Amino acid sequence: MKKILSLSIILAAGFSLTSCVNEEDDLFDHSAAERLNQLSDIYSARLEAQPNGWAMQYYPTNEEEAPYGSGYLILCDFDPDGSVKVAMDNIFSGNNYSEDRSLWEVITDNGPVLSFNSYNKNMHAFSNPEDLPFTGTSEEDNNEQGKGAEGDYEFIVVDAPEDASYMMLKGKKRGTYNLLTPIEQGVVYEDYLADVKAFHNAMFPPEYISYDILHAGDEDFVFKNANSGVPIIYPVGGDEVTENEFHPFLTTKRGDDYYIRFRDKQIVYYTESGAPDDESLQTYQELKYNPETDRFESTTIENVYLEGNVPVDALKANFDAEHVYYLGSSSEMSDKMKTLFDDMSNGFTKIKYSFNSKSKMLSLSPKDGVLSFRLNTLNAKRRQEYYNFSYNYVFDGETLEFSGLDLMNTDKAYNTVEGLSAFINVFGQKFVVSEVTTRFNLTELKLVAANDPDLWFVLKY
Repeated sequence: MKKILSLSIILAAGFSLTSCVNEEDDLFDHSAAERLNQLSDIYSARLEAQPNGWAMQYYPTNEEEAPYGSGYLILCDFDPDGSVKVAMDNIFSGNNYSEDRSLWEVITDNGPVLSFNSYNKNMHAFSNPEDLPFTGTSEEDNNEQGKGAEGDYEFIVVDAPEDASYMMLKGKKRGTYNLLTPIEQGVVYEDYLADVKAFHNAMFPPEYISYDILHAGDEDFVFKNANSGVPIIYPVGGDEVTENEFHPFLTTKRGDDYYIRFRDKQIVYYTESGAPDDESLQTYQELKYNPETDRFESTTIENVYLEGNVPVDALKANFDAEHVYYLGSSSEMSDKMKTLFDDMSNGFTKIKYSFNSKSKMLSLSPKDGVLSFRLNTLNAKRRQEYYNFSYNYVFDGETLEFSGLDLMNTDKAYNTVEGLSAFINVFGQKFVVSEVTTRFNLTELKLVAANDPDLWFVLKY
């Protein structure tokens, strides 16, 4: 048996004790005050060493509630003149790009501390003791007046290697660990944040019930609704309410590679034989996206990875939740399917009918094992008329098979409108269901006839 949970604070404390071991030896030939001043100068130089600044993976608190325990990507460019540019694009900036410049300094306070020591509307947004307008609901207010998000704007420098390849900071009051990584020269901050946001939304679509799977050794976890950065994580086959754990993460980018990184290190316990290196404990925190496998893979443990759901399973889950799909546009279907579509469309045109919305002219509504199709038309008097027909459906492996056609109110049109019967009948067969781009984003699904690869179309969520 094996469990997944956050690494204890003991390991974090141990990390902080070893953080400065490799600093310059000659520092210890001086007094404590002189050593602190020299360390402050060293760390200041290392912050300035990156000509295009740093991407900061910032967590306001260790709380188990959004938005206080959620992660936020903040970009910081430390200038030798003592000013710093801070940029972000998240809920604290109204989900718009925001940039502000203020002062910074590495001060001495029982150790080197990075301080944003004049007001910066982005960095201090997390520490302002004001009510957060985006929390609570219309039925129940959540007033943080006097507290705000309770985040930090001063950070203990825990680790800062000489090559300035990264920097680890620890919130002075809240104790969260915040990793800084360099931003490559030539990268425009606004473009970088927009790129990361677009990738995140593509992998974890908003307003969509996603059922990704996190594989940790021999155990699998549902990784559900991750767009907020606070996924619902619980064992496959378990209960999402009683077995859910809080593991916030954020998405970032280094070079051409995308990563997701959890706020806390995760522990994988093994009690069965054959554990990696015969150890009973392994940890991971960061997963790197591999476009060849379409998976986020641990950078430390080989058998830990996150993958999207099987398309048919995702389709069934959304069917069970009674979510509606629509037939894609004519550019999102094969020539053979487009011919059937055009013939049916021309048949309605001949009787002076048109489609109310060509982008949503055919909707698919699942319920109780029946898939109902609705054609949305406008009659000759420009009044809406709906034509409904339905199929029973069967899920099998990676296929979806329709059977048992019920024409409902479409039987008369089925026999009189040219091209309609052929169009309706095309759905009464087995289709192989696959992703259009990635299994993490199944808002678009491609259905290919099992017996005719030239007959396919796209369904859109």
